[in-house]
Amino acid sequence: MPDLAVEPTSVAQWQRLVRTAGEACNTRLDEPVEAYVVFMLMRFSKCTTLGREALAIRWLEGMQASGERSGGERLRATGDECLLICGLFPQRVRRRALPFSYYVGLGRGAYHTLARSGVADDSGPYDELARGFISLMELLQAMRDHDPEAALQPGDAAALARQTGSHRAWDRAAPENVTLLDPNRRR
Repeated sequence: MPDLAVEPTSVAQWQRLVRTAGEACNTRLDEPVEAYVVFMLMRFSKCTTLGREALAIRWLEGMQASGERSGGERLRATGDECLLICGLFPQRVRRRALPFSYYVGLGRGAYHTLARSGVADDSGPYDELARGFISLMELLQAMRDHDPEAALQPGDAAALARQTGSHRAWDRAAPENVTLLDPNRRR
């Protein structure tokens, strides 16, 4: 990814970063999804509590109150946090000893439920966020490629490719000759 260019506003700066990452992984986002991702990144850039709350409990609370605004907010926060962890902080997945598929499934499920609940003012982007979760995760990972400490490591890339079908993770693991077969699968 090329060097960052300075933009006049923080929204424009985040938008440029999202578009540049999209170009790096051949992903073009529709305007509502791009806007959602930009504002999600802006929200979480000020957040210091990412990963401190149990996601499954927040998801369950959101499901119990899915017809109410507070339930929708919990579901949105769950989907966003799962996407951010898989995309920007994959090393946290390894530290927590949970599979990538856990975060992907939980995040997709939260967005899918939010799209169907009718609680959100505009459920439009949530269905697209659920369907495009892997592509969005790959786009967020492309933002961190230049940082060796944050980049997806070959072993993690192999696990991600096995569990989610991520093409980008497959491309990262394959040159390192990392085993991509699932060792738990019976023959």
